[in-house]
Amino acid sequence: MVKRISMIYQNNSKPIIHTKSSQSITTNNVNDNPFSSNISFVLYLEPIYNPVLQIYQNIITLNCDPAGPLSNMVTHINLPKLSPFQQATPNYDGFNCIFVLLRHPVSKIGSGNSAFKWNGAFMGADDIPSVLSYLQTHGYTVDTNTTNMLQTGRVVVGGVSDKRFSGNRRMIAMITF
Repeated sequence: MVKRISMIYQNNSKPIIHTKSSQSITTNNVNDNPFSSNISFVLYLEPIYNPVLQIYQNIITLNCDPAGPLSNMVTHINLPKLSPFQQATPNYDGFNCIFVLLRHPVSKIGSGNSAFKWNGAFMGADDIPSVLSYLQTHGYTVDTNTTNMLQTGRVVVGGVSDKRFSGNRRMIAMITF
């Protein structure tokens, strides 16, 4: 059984403690934030610069660490700027870590920035059909109504983030567990 514990501090420095295992998910939220759930998440296709291999890649990123078995294939990476000319916006919080989907479980590839060392570590555009198939066979649902509404609506979900360095990410789908 794999068990991960992560703590997220909000502005008032009270921790939200998430304990994950392959069998259950327990959330002890000190502030009872109704928006801290990771049962629904968004998949994006996002350009990144791999500083180890010195190449640009389009990889699948997520807006949060998802609930369920997919979390074993997700890690954090610290994104470098796409270009030396990229500037931080006034909303940039200095935190440039994102959740990324790995081709194999984290235990095989390694967590964090060690994934940059292997060219085949990250899932990309060619993997989208396989990812959607995996999600459907492991209890996830592609929320097509919400995905369609977000992709065709006037509010852009994706694009360039104003809170971190990013490229023009494109929304793939909204997923629920």
